[in-house]
Amino acid sequence: MAKDPSKLTLSPTKVDTFYGCRRLFLYNYLRPPFPQKDNKYFAIGNIAHKALELFHSATSASHDKALMSSCFKMAYKAENAAEKLKNMLIDKNDLYSIKKMLKNYLNYLENREETPNVVSVEKLAKVDIGGAVVWLKSDRVDLLGDSHYNVVDYKSGKPATKKAELDSVQLPSYGHWIRQSINKDAKISGEYLYLKFMDTKRGIHGYDITDEMMDLAEEKYSDVSNKLKNGCKYRQNFKYKYCNFCDYKRHCLEDESDDV
Repeated sequence: MAKDPSKLTLSPTKVDTFYGCRRLFLYNYLRPPFPQKDNKYFAIGNIAHKALELFHSATSASHDKALMSSCFKMAYKAENAAEKLKNMLIDKNDLYSIKKMLKNYLNYLENREETPNVVSVEKLAKVDIGGAVVWLKSDRVDLLGDSHYNVVDYKSGKPATKKAELDSVQLPSYGHWIRQSINKDAKISGEYLYLKFMDTKRGIHGYDITDEMMDLAEEKYSDVSNKLKNGCKYRQNFKYKYCNFCDYKRHCLEDESDDV
């Protein structure tokens, strides 16, 4: 049985997916039996994220190599990496890639002019954006100065384009959370840290999170929420950039229905 769209809570990923391809949104969130398949890239990202979560939960922002090594081992266990290796979802080269990402990240911390003042790690929060119930989990939030917060989002893949990052509701969503839950007058910025590229100029993409960005995100949440409540078509977007890699491509081409 398909889920009731009107009862679906939203997230930045869901809203970005809705605007990218409604059919993908349908298969991922509303119509079983199409859960997202296990994916090596998700597995790699989850291990790296877990290691960094443990690292910043244990230290303010030290570049302690021994601590990071310990956090990697704990993340390896927490994310059942041994089982993933056994099932060949990931391999030893993938583990090496994760270790290299973490090493690059330590070098990034060491070369910063100032040690980041980390105030939140993997904080799960529920906020209201545009009348929609939204669940968020920020990878890291730093306090840069008086009432200035910087939201950090780790990425384990290739750097996205500036257009794709600005079209996404992800960073503005965190802006809404900070304004609603931490400081209503806060100045907010955001960074995407591409872990594989931290040793290059492509590794850090920073933005000021403006009121205009937050207003646009609010409009998108409101639009998606209204369409889910009042009904809409879930048609495929064959120009969507991830079509060739989509788990549902074959079924999507055969599926004539665009309703839930």
